[in-house]
Amino acid sequence: MSDPARDTQQADFGSEFDRHLAHGGCPAVFTCDADGELRLADDRSRESHARATPPLRPGWVHCLYRDRATGYVLYVLVTSPDLCSDHPRADIARFATQAAALDRLASLGVPPLHRGAWPID
Repeated sequence: MSDPARDTQQADFGSEFDRHLAHGGCPAVFTCDADGELRLADDRSRESHARATPPLRPGWVHCLYRDRATGYVLYVLVTSPDLCSDHPRADIARFATQAAALDRLASLGVPPLHRGAWPID
């Protein structure tokens, strides 16, 4: 798992509210907005909570989610490993750091599409 105190160097939080939630709030899902800043994804958080079994363990996990229908890949920060154990419409690759996840995402091109074997390392 990632060190929350050091590991948002490339994509920082869009607001202090989002940062506070990630560091001390309920386990949640964060995605990047159009400016590349991490924001709480309340809809994805609710959906992930509905699939997870409490109690949820704390710990940041940097993920790439690939939409199974389109191949589109999205960077996602989750603040509990239990929120990224599975997804009904996406395949998930987990990374130790944000830098590793974002570097891999960048290697996919624009737009970030991947149709090959998954997960990718």
